[in-house]
Amino acid sequence: LRLSVTIHECYPSLKQKVGGGGIYREKQFRDRKPPSCPAPSLLTAAADAGARFPELGRLAAPLRARAKGRGGRCQRSCLLVTNSNSPASGVASLPAFLAFIHCTAPRILLPAGPPRAGEHSLKQDIQNEKTELEALFKEAELATCSAELLLPLFKDTIEEISFENRGESLSNLLEKLTDNESENINLKNKVLEKETYIQELSSLFQNEKANALKASRFSQSVKVVHERLQSQIHKKEAENDKLKEHIKSLETQISEWNLQLKKSKYEAVAMKESSRQKTIALKKASKIYKQRIEHFTGDMENLTSQIREQEAKLSETVSACNAWKSHYEKIVIEKTELEVQIETMQKQIINLLEDLKKMEEHGKISCEEILRKLHSIEYENETLNLENTKLKSTLAALKDEIASVENELLELQEVEKQQKTLIEVYKTQIQKVQEAAEMVKSRCKNLLQENSLITKNKNKKLKKMRGQMESHLKELERVRDSLTAVEQRLQECQESLQHHKGRCADQAHTVDENHNLLTKLSLEEENYLIQLKCENLKQKLEQMDAENKELEKKLANQEECLKHSNLKFKEKSAEYTALARQLEAALEEGRQKVSEEIEKMSSRERALQVKIVDLENELRKKNEEQNQLVCKMNSKAQHQEVCLKEIQHSLEKSENQNESIKNYLQFLKTSYVTMFG
Repeated sequence: LRLSVTIHECYPSLKQKVGGGGIYREKQFRDRKPPSCPAPSLLTAAADAGARFPELGRLAAPLRARAKGRGGRCQRSCLLVTNSNSPASGVASLPAFLAFIHCTAPRILLPAGPPRAGEHSLKQDIQNEKTELEALFKEAELATCSAELLLPLFKDTIEEISFENRGESLSNLLEKLTDNESENINLKNKVLEKETYIQELSSLFQNEKANALKASRFSQSVKVVHERLQSQIHKKEAENDKLKEHIKSLETQISEWNLQLKKSKYEAVAMKESSRQKTIALKKASKIYKQRIEHFTGDMENLTSQIREQEAKLSETVSACNAWKSHYEKIVIEKTELEVQIETMQKQIINLLEDLKKMEEHGKISCEEILRKLHSIEYENETLNLENTKLKSTLAALKDEIASVENELLELQEVEKQQKTLIEVYKTQIQKVQEAAEMVKSRCKNLLQENSLITKNKNKKLKKMRGQMESHLKELERVRDSLTAVEQRLQECQESLQHHKGRCADQAHTVDENHNLLTKLSLEEENYLIQLKCENLKQKLEQMDAENKELEKKLANQEECLKHSNLKFKEKSAEYTALARQLEAALEEGRQKVSEEIEKMSSRERALQVKIVDLENELRKKNEEQNQLVCKMNSKAQHQEVCLKEIQHSLEKSENQNESIKNYLQFLKTSYVTMFG
């Protein structure tokens, strides 16, 4: 009966297996002492029972060995001694032996309360639980084997026990049964609590699964966003390649323009040298012409003095001059023609000198304008080169940033559910940044268009300057032709003067010959004729003086006009210089504004790049945190699945064991009914 009670107590305790992981503790049944056998007489009772029933001693040997193997857990284990032979002691020792079997019965594992939060301790607890359950099953098997062997002996001993002791033992057994039933009720309540706890854990596990599914969906959305960003990056790379090609074409154009500028510089230098040489040659020619004119004036004065002397001589030789009047009149006509030619030549020389001065001034002005334009073109080319270098540096920085962004975007994988709002804000900020980048691109395009327009205008100006230079060259060629014609005329005049000098020498010789003839004429006629000639000569001299005064007035007026024109020219040149300075100042202001705008754009681009880098760092950190959380959730889900599978497996085993124990209890009940029925 004691063995049946202990097994009945073991049966509900095996249902205390609960899932979800936890630390199990051993619940040792209280070692109840039978009322007829106190604790000190346990060894003697066991010895008497072994003496009374030697078969019980042999069967209890494995139980005794098991009690020794527990390491002192059961302090009531004893050795069955087979020395006593009294039959009365056997009746009293039977309850003690049953108490010994009760104390050596297997201990049941019960849950120690709510499970711990540690994940790594679950596996260790489950393994310990498995080992303890296996030990319990082995002990239960040993107990069943020993009970099957002891049942026929129990029948024999029960027949010999008196009815008085039987009544007392039954009352004790009934009390113990009530206690065991109350304990079973408590254990059932605990089992129900554990089942509710298991349901809560399963609901939590389902919630975690739903969260994991949401996280996976969110990761898919993040992947889609990542693909979109990659497509945008590819588009930007294509645009950058186009910009690189455009910049390369601009660099080639700039190199061509530089070569053209160098050629134009060399041509301008050559033109300057040729113009200098021409001016030097013209100055020399003008000096020679002035010297020749002075020589001609000296010759004319000498001729006039000679003519006066000859007229004085001719006044003495009037009679001889009558024959030579016609010839003399011809000479006078030729003189007048020569004087007219000389005056015309002087006027032409003056006009040529004025034209030369104008050409020199115009050449100086054109050279100064060309130099200014060349300086402005050089300065603009330098600014363009600086801008191109800046653009190259910005492009290199953008390339590095794009590479860094690509490397960072490859690391983006998943994002937390709580940070969706932040990601939307980041998306809006990224759109703003893209709009700003598009604005920057549009401004760069506008700047490139402006540069192209500036270069076109420069080419047009250079073409105009070339046309002007060609026109100046044509005018200089015309001046050369005119100068050559003037030189030819001067040579002809010199030849005619030499011819007239020869004629004058011949006439002087004839006059000397005629003088001897005229000495024979009368003095009165000579005096009268001389007076007439003197009057004529005086009239001619007065006319010549009046003409000279008129010419002097004309020359003074021309000089005043020249001075006035020089003053106007100086004023206009000052105005032109002031306008040129204003244009240069305006150009410098425009360039400064352009440089300031470029600096502002670069600073904005840098700020935007810094913002993009910060946002990408934040996204990276949050993605890493989300990845860690997702990994933890996955590991927890896997661990929980493994734990649930192990718990299910252990529950199945426990159910099988419970069924086997139920069958065994039914067998015991049937045996009890058959025995006491």
